[in-house]
Amino acid sequence: MGIDRILLAVFHVTALIHSGNSQSCTVHIEKENDFVPFGDTAVLNCTSNCTSLSWETRLTKLQVSPDRTSNFSWVKVKVSEWEDSPIQCLASDDDTAVANVIPYVLPSGLDIDLKRELEEDEEHEVTCSVYGVAPVQYVILSVTRGGETLFRRTYEKDPRKVPQNLKETFKFNATRRDNLQDFACQVTLNLTNVPNTTVQSSPVTVRTYALPEDPRITAEMWLEKGTVTTISCEVPRAFPPDNIITVLSVDGFPNASVAGNVSVSFNLDTNELPAARHNLLCLSQVFQASKQSNMHIHIYEPPMVNLTVSSKVANLGDTVTADCNLIRGNSEYFGLSISVDGEKGKREESPDLTEIIIITRRKPNLTVTCKIFIRDNNKELLTKEETLTVQYPPEFSDSSCPDSIVWVEGKESMFGCRSEGNPTPEERCTFNLENVTLQTTATFSAERNMSGTYTCQASNLIGTVNKSVEVTVQYPPECPTVQISTQSSVSAGDSVNLTCHSDALPSPTYSWDIPPQAQVVFSQENRFLTIKEASSYHSGKYTCNVENKHGHLSIHQDLEVKSDNTILVATLSSIAGVAGLVAIVYLVRHFFCQNGKKGFYDLVKRTPKKPNPEVPLQEKELV
Repeated sequence: MGIDRILLAVFHVTALIHSGNSQSCTVHIEKENDFVPFGDTAVLNCTSNCTSLSWETRLTKLQVSPDRTSNFSWVKVKVSEWEDSPIQCLASDDDTAVANVIPYVLPSGLDIDLKRELEEDEEHEVTCSVYGVAPVQYVILSVTRGGETLFRRTYEKDPRKVPQNLKETFKFNATRRDNLQDFACQVTLNLTNVPNTTVQSSPVTVRTYALPEDPRITAEMWLEKGTVTTISCEVPRAFPPDNIITVLSVDGFPNASVAGNVSVSFNLDTNELPAARHNLLCLSQVFQASKQSNMHIHIYEPPMVNLTVSSKVANLGDTVTADCNLIRGNSEYFGLSISVDGEKGKREESPDLTEIIIITRRKPNLTVTCKIFIRDNNKELLTKEETLTVQYPPEFSDSSCPDSIVWVEGKESMFGCRSEGNPTPEERCTFNLENVTLQTTATFSAERNMSGTYTCQASNLIGTVNKSVEVTVQYPPECPTVQISTQSSVSAGDSVNLTCHSDALPSPTYSWDIPPQAQVVFSQENRFLTIKEASSYHSGKYTCNVENKHGHLSIHQDLEVKSDNTILVATLSSIAGVAGLVAIVYLVRHFFCQNGKKGFYDLVKRTPKKPNPEVPLQEKELV
């Protein structure tokens, strides 16, 4: 009551202010709408610049201000009706102010209906039940998730005033984000200037789960009896892992079960199950969801096969029969195939298989293979092999025995003309002129007189083949010679020719070193040089250089050009002596150049000696 009296005093002062500021008679109520809990009391204040205020209402007036002649009045009423109750404040001059008293009541109860486990990507329902709330038009019903509003519904057009029970259902697709979130229903009365009008249900903590795919089984479909294999199952993208229960079994054995994991595996000993077809089951469950996968596996007794061939030795063009037979194992499961040297061959879903093989390949050995395969998946299980020996006559090829061969004089060589055949042929090559034979694998020192046409022959038990081979023995330049068209001492104005020659294979190249100021003319191949008109500038040393890819040599020739005719007499008188000296020098030089060479026939008739280390050819000077 103390607060009421203070409010009355405040409004009394306000009324006096209004009365002093206005000459007309007006009436004012503090609140046009007053929200009051049903059954409580409400106090309304009225002011006017006129006097003699009074109140009219259908509500029970519990108390009215005692002085009605003043310009301020208040009334206290009992809110006992659910309809909006108008209250009139009347002045003496019939001016009126009206206010509404609106009763309300917060929900007496609020429930949420939502499953505790929600499957991801599936539609779910959440139902809110509200008990005894009024008036309905001010109700805001919400569903919250983790304190955030997920759904919201209002009732502005609902005219019901008395307490009502409300029930609303919302649908949504659960996501992984909803896992371990608190869901709640919440009612708020949207009343002006009235605090604490929100009521919330007890929260429900949900768990989301997912089995988006069927379990994936990993296992071999065909298992040989007596083996141990690993069988596993995985549940892809399952959630949450700690609530997953996965069971893996083969016809109920060994029924391996794992909780809190998305995969399970075990080692299966095929000895513990009979040879037959078995059902492999993987079952995964999380809360109310479950998925399973099935797979058939076959445990079979190890098969055996027998392979026979009509002959293990054959010649080119022969026919060999190969028989492959399944001698142990279920013929309904297995098929046979025969192949030669890995090439695709005959294949049948039969316990007996015969193949006719025509020998057409020049190979010393051919492998015949018989394989067992599983009809269902073509997996190969067992292989049996037989090796055929193939005989065929010798044959020379251009790569192993070329049409022409080049050797180098003095170098260690091997004829190297080989053939191919089975049995391994024996080869020999014969010089066609002298009937001299060389073994194709023996080494020897080549000589130039070994050049010529050879007949190489290869023989084995099946046949003989011949081939002609042209042999060329190359050698470095021999000691060159220089011939001069006149005497070594010539007179000025004479014409002089110098000719150089050396025997070599391949043919050598020639070059000259001449006096610095000598003017000469060279032939196209440089073997000849010509002095058209001799002078003193042509006197000096002329050197002929001879070279091919195997070596090089040089020889010198002195030339003297004299201008005095008396010299001619002296020259003529000494011709005899000079000629004799030149003959002696030539014979000595020829002896040294040719000394030490052995003839080809002497080489093949004598016992070969270990060749001396090769001495590089050095430049020699002959004067």
